[in-house]
Amino acid sequence: MALTVSDIQERARSRYNATNDKFFSDQFLRDCIFEAQSELAKEGWVIENTLTTDSIANTREYAYPENTLSIKEVRYDYNKIYKVPLRNDPKSSTSDPTGTPRNYAIWDNVIVLYDTPDEDGKVIQIRVYSYPQDVTSNLATIEVPQEFREDLIQYCLAQMAMKDQNTALYDRFMNRWEQTIAKAKMQRKKRLRSDRPARVKDEYFGNDVPITVDEVAYRGFTL
Repeated sequence: MALTVSDIQERARSRYNATNDKFFSDQFLRDCIFEAQSELAKEGWVIENTLTTDSIANTREYAYPENTLSIKEVRYDYNKIYKVPLRNDPKSSTSDPTGTPRNYAIWDNVIVLYDTPDEDGKVIQIRVYSYPQDVTSNLATIEVPQEFREDLIQYCLAQMAMKDQNTALYDRFMNRWEQTIAKAKMQRKKRLRSDRPARVKDEYFGNDVPITVDEVAYRGFTL
């Protein structure tokens, strides 16, 4: 069963022998849960979301999704399009090619599609690593994956100990939390590698993963 905000609050209080203790309010523990999710998100990119919007004919700029830390991929009409440098922008003072976008670039929190869409209503799908929403009620959704929800309790216990001025207990729980953050950072490296196979690092070329079709357009190679 997936843990909820209320579950985390109750278990943290129970483990601290503070059930029904008003010293550790719901708001205090909600703030702790938000802080813990925020650190996991920033250090490990553990919150993944898929967002969609519709294309607008002759409009090539679309707002960066709210609370996004990084974009994993963009698809236009469910076909993957590839990130390229801004210098590849085909638009000039005399031309603005329209059609089916094959590439995109990012600047100033705006996603720019190349070429400019020529149809309304095509689905633009954006897969992102997200920053969490604020935890404003006990019914709010826990956004980190299930594997980290027990760790949220450890973080709450650390902050409860600090509020109780029990620095020795605080240090013990924070040591466990730092191990969780280290694990999340390791997982982030795997996410950055994506689904590409790992290989022994080439000391001459300095690349530890093989080039993929996704990178051909970006690097200017041909296959």
